[in-house]
Amino acid sequence: MLLWWIGNALFLIIVVPVVVVLLQILKGSAVGVGKRIDTIHDQAGGLVIAADDVKALIPTRDAVKRVGAGLTRYVKAVDRLL
Repeated sequence: MLLWWIGNALFLIIVVPVVVVLLQILKGSAVGVGKRIDTIHDQAGGLVIAADDVKALIPTRDAVKRVGAGLTRYVKAVDRLL
């Protein structure tokens, strides 16, 4: 019976505090991962906004092509004059 009480005392004095410390470390890591996930989520939202801005460049690309075609005609006309 004495060994039973010694085993229980060792369990309470050594094992329980070690488990509590390990659980606190695990909790801290989980909170850190959660913060990083929030940061990534916020940055992903910014990427979506940037992708929308890229879609707005399509009309600009088409306008540049039209200007380029007009410029080509102008250069050919000047070339004929010279």
